[in-house]
Amino acid sequence: MDWTLSYYPLSTQQALEQALSRASCPLDCLGDLTTAADRYNTRWLELERTAESIDTIRLQIMTTLFEDQGFSDASTILKVSQAYDDIRRESGVLAYPGIDGFLADLRSTYRLGLFTNGPTFLQWDKLKALGFDTLFDAIIVAGDVGVYKPDPQAFRLLLNELDVPAKHSLFVGDNYDADIVGAHNAGMYTAWIKHDEDRVIPTIQPTIVTSQTTRLREVLL
Repeated sequence: MDWTLSYYPLSTQQALEQALSRASCPLDCLGDLTTAADRYNTRWLELERTAESIDTIRLQIMTTLFEDQGFSDASTILKVSQAYDDIRRESGVLAYPGIDGFLADLRSTYRLGLFTNGPTFLQWDKLKALGFDTLFDAIIVAGDVGVYKPDPQAFRLLLNELDVPAKHSLFVGDNYDADIVGAHNAGMYTAWIKHDEDRVIPTIQPTIVTSQTTRLREVLL
């Protein structure tokens, strides 16, 4: 879902920079912010399966980032973490332009399913806020079932919900390893939404490669 149907207006690096500024911390207290943002995103993927709330994940990650720089003042870490939470809530998540209409048009021709990695407490709120919860015939959140992409079982669960065979299905996603490799290993056709910053060299060739989900209209409709 993220970066395929929806996007965050602020990158992790931008949000970190704003959080530090709002908490009156020097911008270099986390070291190089590009490196800190990469570390943040990696830790998020490591923690999201077991954390109980967004705030808990973010505080754990922020603690790690500060400790990497030899800083351990709990009150400052909490202040920056809360600022980051506030900034993320204020900026929100947005649907890509035209995606709602495209999904509606697809659904008039195909059975439409969504499998999204991530915790239950985050992904369902996001689905409802974006209005995506009413646009699919089947939706599975990884946190609900305990299975995450790229495990082929994740894709099989969705196919079972849709009652559609893998050989007649196309999975669309932006993450090459999780979406494209995983769906391929489940026997599905694949469409890779390849963003400009992607530097992955495919070992498995996707069925379709495009830069925007809505550009699939030319192929599918």
